[in-house]
Amino acid sequence: MSTLLFVPANDEQKYQKAMNLPCKGMILDLEDAVHTAQKQVARDRLMTTLSNGRTGQKRLYVRMNGLHTPYWKDDLDAIAKLQIDGVVVPKADRDISMLDEYLLYLEEKHNLAPNQMRLVLMLETARSVVEMDAVLSASSRVECASLGLADLALDLGTSWEDLYAQQPPLLVSVREQLALTSKKLGLAAPWDSVYMKIRDPEGLRADALIGKRLGFQGKQVIHPAQVDTVNEVYRVTEEQYAKAKEVLTKMEGQGAAQLDGWLVDEPVVQRARQIVAAYEESMREGGPD
Repeated sequence: MSTLLFVPANDEQKYQKAMNLPCKGMILDLEDAVHTAQKQVARDRLMTTLSNGRTGQKRLYVRMNGLHTPYWKDDLDAIAKLQIDGVVVPKADRDISMLDEYLLYLEEKHNLAPNQMRLVLMLETARSVVEMDAVLSASSRVECASLGLADLALDLGTSWEDLYAQQPPLLVSVREQLALTSKKLGLAAPWDSVYMKIRDPEGLRADALIGKRLGFQGKQVIHPAQVDTVNEVYRVTEEQYAKAKEVLTKMEGQGAAQLDGWLVDEPVVQRARQIVAAYEESMREGGPD
């Protein structure tokens, strides 16, 4: 499974529905999905929803409000009491060190292990993209990152629709930069940005392929209707699995050789091992995505 589904933190019904979807996990959203007047209500409902602890194997993240807002400390005060996999930080920038200090305070307050509260940074401004290396290395808590292309487009004075007016979309180079920088810094592979058209499976498929080809671990989605399409793009097929097993079998004890007209050497063998591992993991999760 290769999707993280955004779910409004104040909607327990959508949370319960998402628990039965074939997604890798959920991002319970305190930011864009919640009106300003409902911020405290959303926190309270989030606490109620997760008060009984974790159920199932899905990853659980909470997207806080940005550090430029008056809500972020209240968000983190609530989040620190929950059993989640990490905090999604919108509009992440050079102020991550300030966030890091407050999280350390909360960990000490609640007797949590140092660095227990992990971060997924969303790069959504021109400055955070240009200074990507510094932003992603600002804290040892950073697990991985993603791009917020709609907000990034707004910061540039354009729109998500303009970025996608033609294929390939604009700013693919920024996704390439994120993949390279994440690997350089030893972070987990990025999560790809959401695709804003809900009922456009072919457009979503084409967009998801970009992230897959760059080595992203999956894609964030905004609607249950998008989950199956993204999973299908990212899943390892039986054909790919069989081919990878063939490579491993035929290359055992060899340095380099030709196979079906292709040069097969150590990088190809290592990639075959990754494919086999990914397929077998998906089978343990309940079958191919």
